[in-house]
Amino acid sequence: MKIAVHALLLSLASSTACATGYTLPPDSVAQRGHPHSPHHMRKNGMHHLNMSITGMEEASMELVLIGFINAGMAQSVIDATKRYPVRAVIIDSNGGDIDSAMDIAEILRVKKLDLIVDGRCLSACANYLFPAAARKTVLPGSVVGVHNASVHYVDKGAAAVVTFSEAATLFQNKGDMTSLDEFERIQRREQAFYRSLGIRQDNYQAYLRYLANRKASLGTETIASEDAAYEGCPSVEIWALDRAQLEAMGVKGIAGFWFPSSAREKQELARDLAVPPAFFYFGSTSGMAQLCSTPPSYFARLERRLKHMFAGWLRRSQAH
Repeated sequence: MKIAVHALLLSLASSTACATGYTLPPDSVAQRGHPHSPHHMRKNGMHHLNMSITGMEEASMELVLIGFINAGMAQSVIDATKRYPVRAVIIDSNGGDIDSAMDIAEILRVKKLDLIVDGRCLSACANYLFPAAARKTVLPGSVVGVHNASVHYVDKGAAAVVTFSEAATLFQNKGDMTSLDEFERIQRREQAFYRSLGIRQDNYQAYLRYLANRKASLGTETIASEDAAYEGCPSVEIWALDRAQLEAMGVKGIAGFWFPSSAREKQELARDLAVPPAFFYFGSTSGMAQLCSTPPSYFARLERRLKHMFAGWLRRSQAH
C-alpha cells in the first residue's frame, strides 16, 4: 500500500536587503518589483498554495518554486538543473511530500545552490530544502516554521490521515505492515538526511513534547479542533523559528534572515500571508516544550463542555 507523508514543519520572510543583511542581485526574481516574484503574485491575490508551480527565469538563472512540493515539482527541478546553470532557487511553499522534498534537497546540496525564501518556507521546505541549500536568505515578510507532519494512507478503501508521531502505532495496531514498512523507510531516509547535514532535532523533540502535553490535557493532538485550546495551551499551527534557533539545530550558511521583532511586524506577517494572527507561535524551544503542561482549570473545562453542548445543539437545529 502506498502512503504519502506530508510535512508542514519549519517557515521564513521578503524584500531587497532591508533587515536581512543580504542584498539581492539586481536581476533577481525575488526583487519586489519583479512581475514573476512570489511577492508580486501574493500581492495579486495568490495566497493559497494548493497548486504546484515551477518556473525558470533564464535572465537571472533562478528557479522559482511556488506551492505544494510533490513529485512533479521535484522532476521539474531535476530537468531545470540539467538544462540550465541554475544559481539559486526562490521559494514560497507551505510544504508537501517528504520524499519529493528530500529529492529537491539533495539537488540543492549536490549542486551547492542558494535558497531565497520569498514568503513561506514551511514544513517540508523548512525541514529539508532550507538546511540543504548552500546559502540561505529569508527576505522581509517571510517565515520559516515547524509543526507536526501528517501521513496520508488508505483505510478500507477510503483516504485517511494520521499525525506523523502516531503513525507507527496506528499501523501496528491495524496490522497494516505495508504502510508501516513504507513509513519506516521514509523515517530511515529522513534520519540519514539529517545525519549527512549534521542537523539536530531538539526543536522537533520540543514540538513532540507539546503534542504529548496536548493529548494528556485534551485527549487529542489535532491542532485544528476549534475548542482544543485554553490559556497556556494554544493551538500552534506553525512554530516560527528565528536564526539562532535554526543555527542551534546545526543549520549552516544563513546569509540573511529577517524575523519579526515586534507585535506589529508579527501581525503584518500574518496579514500579508493571509493567515489568522494566532497562526504562528513565536517562542523558545523550552517554552514550546512547556506548552499545555499545566492541566486546564475547572473553568476552562467547563467552557469546553459548554462549547461542545452548543455545537451539538446547533447541528441538531440545522438538521431540522
